[in-house]
Amino acid sequence: MDRENRSTHDPATGSTARGVGKGVGGVAGVAAGAAIGSVAGPVGTVIGGIAGAVGGWWAGKEVADAATSYNDVNDAEFRTHFTGLSKDSRGRITSYEQARPAYQVGYLASRNPDYRGRSFDQIESDLRRGWTPDVEKQTGYSWNEARNAVAEGYTRRGNADDEQRITLAEEELVVSKRPVKAGEVGVRKTVESEHVSKSVPLTHEEVEIERHPVAADSRRDDVEIREQNIRIPLTAEEPVVKKRAVAKEEVVVSKHAVEEKRNVEGDVRKEKVDIKKSGRTRDTDTDMPAR
Repeated sequence: MDRENRSTHDPATGSTARGVGKGVGGVAGVAAGAAIGSVAGPVGTVIGGIAGAVGGWWAGKEVADAATSYNDVNDAEFRTHFTGLSKDSRGRITSYEQARPAYQVGYLASRNPDYRGRSFDQIESDLRRGWTPDVEKQTGYSWNEARNAVAEGYTRRGNADDEQRITLAEEELVVSKRPVKAGEVGVRKTVESEHVSKSVPLTHEEVEIERHPVAADSRRDDVEIREQNIRIPLTAEEPVVKKRAVAKEEVVVSKHAVEEKRNVEGDVRKEKVDIKKSGRTRDTDTDMPAR
């Protein structure tokens, strides 16, 4: 095949190269499919399969012209759609880069004038013919797994070649939380002295002296007159003061989280569109549903 008719796919931007389908307008059936599929990766293989099955627009150079209209805006929209898909609906598709060929196939189908005014369900059979086992092997997923992305590519872009879109965006407050030091509680133990008194019972010994006369019949004649001293020791109790440390109370210090609600305010920007009409125009605008 001539080098000028070859096409490539840039995985970084998702753009399908200019040569998709060029030079095959005069080639019919399976030959057309093989020619396109050999130069355009998974997208070209799908186009080739459709061209070989249904021919028409898919087998002409117009499909290559449609491929060149795919741009970064389209890619960004489809990436956003893919990000919003649940894991269950993605099947074996693990990344947008892997899903991109399916979106591109749907996009190219939306540029086919033969499909103008037709729903995706009405043209699905044509596209499914192009999702051959070779395509499933290249992409890593089946038609049932690709269908969601293909349908999005078809319905999002519509069937009008002159359709243009302006995306309106608005800012939203994104509130996160972070821990900050809000205060501190200090607990310090000190020692102080206190004068206390305590009543203690004490005993002591005392001497009791009694004097009484000796009876006449008990008197002795052998009594010696002399000096004499008698000593009787006396004892008494006295208090002995000692101190000991005894645990009387326990102080437990802990902390816990208390939730409170606080209003957070901020200014956000919102894009609006002003529509100016001139000449004979027809208003087909519909209001967006309230959020």
